[in-house]
Formats: sequence, structure tokens, C-alpha cells
Amino acid sequence: MKFLKLFLLIPVFAFSFEVEFNKKFSHELPHDTLTTSLVVTIMDDTEIIVGERLEVFNKKIKSFDKVERKLGIYNIRPKYKYSNNTPKIIGYVGELRYKVNSRKARFMDEFISEITKLKKNRDTNVSVRNLSWTVKEDTYNVTLDLLRLEAITWGQRYANILSSDINKDCKVKKINVNTTNQTRIMRERAVYASASISNKSIPVPESNQEKIKINPNYVLECE
Repeated sequence: MKFLKLFLLIPVFAFSFEVEFNKKFSHELPHDTLTTSLVVTIMDDTEIIVGERLEVFNKKIKSFDKVERKLGIYNIRPKYKYSNNTPKIIGYVGELRYKVNSRKARFMDEFISEITKLKKNRDTNVSVRNLSWTVKEDTYNVTLDLLRLEAITWGQRYANILSSDINKDCKVKKINVNTTNQTRIMRERAVYASASISNKSIPVPESNQEKIKINPNYVLECE
């Protein structure tokens, strides 16, 4: 009797199988946001003076409401000179760092020009780093969510079609939508020192398209 039960189970296992594969989903979005890192560095003899001079820049940055601003760093640290292995403070270095976004290049140009005008001393440096066009973060995340949803619904439809084609009951066992390795490619990227923007408009890279993509892994079980 035990052998009969075992014999009856063999066909069930023999005709059930799994199908595993990957499929790419992608969508292109136009670059709509000009982004950069603005860095202001000041050196002076006393900590108080460095702080006061940094605050002049900070107030100007915060008052310019045509761009989006996010403070990254505001710090002041001593500068040392070593003599006979003994450190001696010879001044202070202050750094002010903002991430700046704008939907219009002319507003970014105006912002950088206004900040650069405050640079009156050689011990003050104003630089614009990683000036590039990108897709606004909220738009990027919404599109990524829509791609995940598309991947899930496509997997369910494919399981139904496969069931009909091979006359079996196929179901989605697992969908692994891994986006941890997604990289946002900046097709146009440039770095400009403060000297190149001191008395003229900043050279703005051309906007382009950004492809957002996912490559989910599917496991289907057919019986």
C-alpha cells in the first residue's frame, strides 16, 4: 500500500516545475532640475571674525528665495602650525556648504552671481561644484514606484498567459524588485571654480533625458 501511494505521487511532482527569469522595465524622464553644491570657505585670524563673515554669506543665501536651498555644513575649525612637534593655532577656517536646486538656469545664474559679489577678500573662496541637470527627487521616486507596480502587474498577467499556453496552473511565487543598485546617471556634469563665475554668467550644461530602470527577478510555479 505504501508503494502504491508513492507511485501515485510521482506524476504530480514530475509535472510541476518552476520558471525563473529577469525582465527590464524602464522609463525616460526629461531633466528638470539644475543642481549644485555651493561651498564658501573663509580664513581669518580669529574665530569670531570668521563666524561674522560666514554669517554675511549665510544670510544672503537664505534670503534668496528663487532657488531651493538645503544647508549641509556650517563649521569653524582652528588652523594649526607645528613647531618642534607642538601645535600652535595661527588662525581659523570656516566652511559653509549648501545644496542648491533650481528649475530655471537663469535663477541659478542670478543666485551664484549674487553670492560671488560678496567675495571681497583673497582669503575667501566661493566655488560651485557638480553643476548638473537631473530629475527632481519626488518625480524620480514616483516614477520608480510606478515601475515597480508595472513589474508586479506584468508578472501576474504573464502567469495567466503561460497557464493558458501550456494548460497548467501557473502562479507567481516570488518577484524580487531590487533597486538598491540603481544609479542616477548624470549625463551632463561639470565643476566650475569660483574664478570662472566671478564676473560672468555660469556655463550651464545642457539638459537631457534620464532613464530610470529596474530589473526584477521572477519565479513562477506551474503545476
